[in-house]
Amino acid sequence: MYTPSFKAKKNGVPVLDRKEIDNIGENFIRDFQPSVLTSPAPVDIENFTEFYLGMTPDYQYLSHNGIYLGMTVFNDTNKVPVYDPATNRAEYISAKARTVIIDNRLLEKNQEHRYRFTLGHECGHGVFHTAFFAYNPDQLSMFDSNNRPPMIQCRVDLSAGGQRTTSLRTDRDWMEFHANAFSSSILMPKTAIQLIAECHKGYHKTSKGRMDLVNDVARTLNVSNQAASYRLKELGYFPKNDMTDYSAGTALSDFFDLI
Repeated sequence: MYTPSFKAKKNGVPVLDRKEIDNIGENFIRDFQPSVLTSPAPVDIENFTEFYLGMTPDYQYLSHNGIYLGMTVFNDTNKVPVYDPATNRAEYISAKARTVIIDNRLLEKNQEHRYRFTLGHECGHGVFHTAFFAYNPDQLSMFDSNNRPPMIQCRVDLSAGGQRTTSLRTDRDWMEFHANAFSSSILMPKTAIQLIAECHKGYHKTSKGRMDLVNDVARTLNVSNQAASYRLKELGYFPKNDMTDYSAGTALSDFFDLI
């Protein structure tokens, strides 16, 4: 299995920029499902999670209102907070280290893209953030000496697509950026995007051309139009100030320059 190397702060939080995460994601796909990089197709994110990374998937209601989409458990614990709709109460369950818990709502109809992105996001936490959350397994408290819980709860923002949409001030901000960027990089590898874009000569000249490219990326890689459009912007195929709404599958407005 591919094992990335990267710099980290003393507390274990990685020091990574977007290009470094792109390269790491591409190396994972090259080792796990290399055909995607020569003949673009959806990455098997479930097998990647469970059988390649060795993380254990589980499915629970993580909140009463769907605010949390995923959770990664880093240490054995009996203090995983979940919601029981039968009793309308929060409760704790046990989980082993390297468990990925996905909110049950993402198994519902029309949630496949959010489900796939959330799985990729939690994989990013497993790849990058184990050192930060590690603590003495003999410790009985829910928290370690640095007051770090044994899991991370995620409100995955599909619109972020791995982009730095806000200032990253805290370690938690950076870790969420890492996880979003990792999900984007493995579900939409830059080499696969390049191959798809090569089939759309002159796409940048019209809003329809750009929309066709977004649709093709989304359909080929099984991601949402929103995620595809953000990825294309991040990789430089679209100007980052392109305000066209690509989420509906048709261009709602033509490109206009905000500068």
